[in-house]
Amino acid sequence: MSGKRLFAISVIFILAAFAWLVLAGSVQIRSVSTDDRLGDSVGGLWGSAQTQRAPSFRYSPGGTANPMDVAGSDITAGFKLTQRRKGLLWYATYVVDFKAAYKLKNPVDHAVETTMTFDFPDAQGTYDGFAVKVDGADVPVVYREGKAYATFTMQPGATASVVTGYRTNGMDRWVYVPSPSGAGVVRDFKLAMATDFTTIDYPADGVSPTSSAKTDGGWNLVWSYSSVVSGRPIGLVMPVPPNPGPLVARITAFAPVSLLFFFAALVLLTATSGVKLHPVHYGFLAAAFFAFDLLLAYLADQVDINVAFAIAAVTSVALVVGYLWVVVGRNRALLEIAVCQLLFLVLFSYSFFFSGITGLAVTVGSVLTLAFFMGKTARVDWDTVFPKKAPRPMQQSWPAPPVPMAPSTPAAAGPPPRSEV
Repeated sequence: MSGKRLFAISVIFILAAFAWLVLAGSVQIRSVSTDDRLGDSVGGLWGSAQTQRAPSFRYSPGGTANPMDVAGSDITAGFKLTQRRKGLLWYATYVVDFKAAYKLKNPVDHAVETTMTFDFPDAQGTYDGFAVKVDGADVPVVYREGKAYATFTMQPGATASVVTGYRTNGMDRWVYVPSPSGAGVVRDFKLAMATDFTTIDYPADGVSPTSSAKTDGGWNLVWSYSSVVSGRPIGLVMPVPPNPGPLVARITAFAPVSLLFFFAALVLLTATSGVKLHPVHYGFLAAAFFAFDLLLAYLADQVDINVAFAIAAVTSVALVVGYLWVVVGRNRALLEIAVCQLLFLVLFSYSFFFSGITGLAVTVGSVLTLAFFMGKTARVDWDTVFPKKAPRPMQQSWPAPPVPMAPSTPAAAGPPPRSEV
């Protein structure tokens, strides 16, 4: 293969890479615009991310409000997950049943009026069945600015059990903050979560449960402390399937890497098998690779991402193999080229479905490919495959032929001169 052909193939690769970057940017913009347009509407229908803070209690001896410590907390939260897809993005919506029982103790030796301040996670949310009971009896509740206030009387040295709860909708995550005013002492604390989904995760700033047990289709998670100083939240991040928009954008952005490997393999395979491909052929093959990502980008928001991937992969492989079947015929090189496409395009792209292993997949694939081509070309005479251009013969300069001279006319012969005597 000549240097001019390699240069032409390089130009084709650069143009294809630019087209892929434009497509990746387009998909990213579509994903962001979809999230801006639909995220608020989904949140309006199903609620936003929920952060429930522990209520605060104050008692008023003689008209002065003092904070009252919570002697114990027994909380349960049950989750039912529904994953909803809008355009190129998935949203994890859920229903949560929240119930909490707080134990209080009157710290003084006379009756006090105690007020509970309860902050709802979302001032605009809907909380079904919310009520406050003290030792089993309902107490009146006043609502102001997204907060609930309940006032009741505690006798000298008495303890009280304050029970409250609600049922509401949320999205993406749920967090409970046991110490609403920052780091503080949390005593006799227990929070139990029950899920109907098996894939669980926790917020980056949260704490993991002290115990967990897998159930049929879910988990039972428990955070239990006798006494701890903490200001960190306890939470759960809801699982979602791979978001088609960001996933397709990443696959498309890295597509030039797969084409680079494929072109390198194609140059070696054709050079060692006697198959000749023109740079125009490489241009059509790059277009067939690009067709994979183009189909994936515009099918992803119409059908399931796995179905879209399968359709795009089958189409691209059919284009490449069918085209080369006509160009080079049915031979071993065609099979090897088809395997290279499956490896560098299909498997490389599918590795993005598994977060965290894409780099490893590329590395393993590269090493295996290198080993294959090293074994295949170990005995190749590269001087024969890439013959050196014969030097042009140098022109020899010969001396100019002599210019013919006009023949000289000899003098007429006469008698010899006489000698004078």
